[in-house]
Amino acid sequence: MLTNYHTHTTRCGHAEGTEEDYILTALRCGFKVLGFSDHTPWAYATPGFVSRIRMLPSQLDDYVLTLRGLQEKYADKLHIRIGLEAEYFPAYLGWLREETERLDIEYLILGCHYDTTDEQDARASRFGGSTSTAHGRRYAEQVVEALETGLYRYLAHPDLFLNRVTSFDADAEKACRDICAAAARLDIPLEYNMAGLTLQDRPDGSLGYTRDEFWRIAAEYPVKAIVGCDAHAPSELDVVPAIEEKKAFLHSLGIPVLDPLPGLE
Repeated sequence: MLTNYHTHTTRCGHAEGTEEDYILTALRCGFKVLGFSDHTPWAYATPGFVSRIRMLPSQLDDYVLTLRGLQEKYADKLHIRIGLEAEYFPAYLGWLREETERLDIEYLILGCHYDTTDEQDARASRFGGSTSTAHGRRYAEQVVEALETGLYRYLAHPDLFLNRVTSFDADAEKACRDICAAAARLDIPLEYNMAGLTLQDRPDGSLGYTRDEFWRIAAEYPVKAIVGCDAHAPSELDVVPAIEEKKAFLHSLGIPVLDPLPGLE
């Protein structure tokens, strides 16, 4: 079964296309399940702070209502699921829990982009922006703490911290092992992120964050994988041959690949 639970909307400010554009592309490509998981808003405590990479809290109700209408419209053609991609911001998790319960949001995926919050210095706190593997230790700590909350259905781009790393050293290996050990212990799937592949060998020094080094280490643990498109444009769902190729790669490593998430078929 062809599924994708990692789809964004224009509300995040860096994606394009309407929700229906994504749905029509998914249908054309043969998807059976399409999950929307746009970047969650946060009820920031800093007066006047507005993130440039996520929807506002005031947009959350419209996000859910729009997708519910499309669930009804396409009920006989596609299973549409409503989720959010959320960081691990401990100070704001209570608010997030309340909102997901109020709106009956079906799932959260962990996208650990920032350390604790992005309010003060988003560039400094952003994971994946450094060539040093030392910040991977902090990334792994945050990921493990987040997974232990039980809030998140899977870990998006688990190797995000490797985005600009050129030297895979002992620090990088330890971070990968800590993440994989936690995912195995907690039985939380790791995402093979298709979008990360498109970031390799760019002029800004990025090597991408879907890296074979990580997945070869993951194969040493009893982890499960799930492939996510991380689509920020409808065309980014139109990659079915590449998805099948990467599933075959994961299977060659002995890593089982989930298609539907349990309970979100």
